[in-house]
Amino acid sequence: MKTLLAIINEPRDSKGFIRYVAQMAANLHSSVHVLHVHTPTNYPLGTTPGAMGQASIQMQETMQDIAENSKIILSRYINEVSAEISSNVFSGFSSEIGGTELVADQIINEGNIDMAIIESRHEDSFWTQTSNNMGLIRELKCPVWIIPKGDVYTPIKNIVYATDYNEEDVTNVKKLISLFQDLKPNVTALHITDSGDFNDRVKKEGFKEMLQEKVPYPSLIVKAIHRQNDDDVAQLLSDFAETNNTDLIVVLKQNKSFFERLFKANHTKEILKKSELPVLVFRAHE
Repeated sequence: MKTLLAIINEPRDSKGFIRYVAQMAANLHSSVHVLHVHTPTNYPLGTTPGAMGQASIQMQETMQDIAENSKIILSRYINEVSAEISSNVFSGFSSEIGGTELVADQIINEGNIDMAIIESRHEDSFWTQTSNNMGLIRELKCPVWIIPKGDVYTPIKNIVYATDYNEEDVTNVKKLISLFQDLKPNVTALHITDSGDFNDRVKKEGFKEMLQEKVPYPSLIVKAIHRQNDDDVAQLLSDFAETNNTDLIVVLKQNKSFFERLFKANHTKEILKKSELPVLVFRAHE
């Protein structure tokens, strides 16, 4: 059984997020471990609670109280959500003190976690994440699923996988299909290109045939969008996703020519705050 790690931002405001993850886990026949990490202001990077010798006893006691209160809140929400969906998908929960990336990474390494799930903060979309969320996306050694704050889970039917004609595409498309095998979604391998010859390259070099041969999935197609000089990559992706009723966008973090362009242009920030789609980030060699 697959195991998902749901990373909580704020316990008191987490019931909707916990419900989303629980419904998704039930749909994917997975279990869920819920995690909240309390990180005090100016918490020393790379330290653990036991190494904070300079912290006052009162500060440590306060942090322990916060962690215990978080456990109480999370336990109540987990029980309430389990009753709502008539299924207990939760395998456990943790409330820790430290750095979120370090604690989450330890749980992933020790607990055989298949995917981490985080929530966009406040009004930010995936594309304008806080440094904490971006740190998780960059550092965690598993796929990271980012959902818009307040989103309601619906079964995944249409997926767009952003490709740059990368050798990792075959492996990751296989993982996608395996993850959603019971839902049988439509998967579009989408390339956004600066030149108009991508479709010719696809035919000439046999990328489409190679992908479909190695991934014999009937609902897999390959498409390309020609990017003009002044077109914004992220906006093109969002427009395509909206037009094609996309439920999930998938990107490969190591696909620098695509991934980095999504975050580079400041003028996309206001437009992409409006994005309401979940995003799944793969790492190469996962």
